[in-house]
Amino acid sequence: MKIDRGTPCLVTGASSGIGRAVALQLARRGARVALLARTETALEEVAAEVRQAGGEALVVAADVQDANAVASAVERTVETFGGLRLLVANAGLGRYALVEEQPAEHVETTISVNYVGMTRVVRAALPHLLTAAPSHVVGITSSAALIPHRLASAYCASKAASNAYLAALRLEVIDRGVGVSWVCPGVVDTPFVAKSELDPEADLPRLARLMVRTLKPDEVATAALSAVENNRAEVVLPWTMRMFAMSRRLAPRFADWLHRMTG
Repeated sequence: MKIDRGTPCLVTGASSGIGRAVALQLARRGARVALLARTETALEEVAAEVRQAGGEALVVAADVQDANAVASAVERTVETFGGLRLLVANAGLGRYALVEEQPAEHVETTISVNYVGMTRVVRAALPHLLTAAPSHVVGITSSAALIPHRLASAYCASKAASNAYLAALRLEVIDRGVGVSWVCPGVVDTPFVAKSELDPEADLPRLARLMVRTLKPDEVATAALSAVENNRAEVVLPWTMRMFAMSRRLAPRFADWLHRMTG
């Protein structure tokens, strides 16, 4: 689908990082953007930037773990904009630790936000997207869905589940006018890294640190909107991360050995 002036959109995790970058790129195209995250004050700041960039902004503060709040946010978006044609499912978090040291609540919260939270938003939005077709869902997941790494068992699992969910959804709705994409970036320079207590220099495999550069939020946003407009299914970036992901698919035993030797 083409994103142009007046396109009604909903972006989750919109208060900072990739979500904010997506919202601002949509604003520059003149889109109408509903901004969803937990912190209303932070969303209001992004809303002001969206309006300054040429878009229309609507703040719909909600926690993706609250099904009723998510449903209300989607309904308010549709009522305000007269419909919904693009959902950018970006909300997420990470908790990094060895499996035996990670509290059960961290695992449950990671799955609840990254995977179940995404499905809540998709289910609430889908009837409206079908009505407004051509329309699109794009999920911002992670290269960790394709390349599991140490200290990130719950995070990797949540993102792999998200990819599988979106791939199955694509098969169900692609012939009904709704495109589905999932974008799998490597490490991105966002507040997510600080909040997750991940130290890229110490916690990621050495080979990845040497060969895979840290991305900027705008790069991921550009890739996501390109996936929407070209109806691409899976996007992995940067290109070196695509290479690693392909090696794991084609030669899993070699990839497993390489990760152990360089991790």
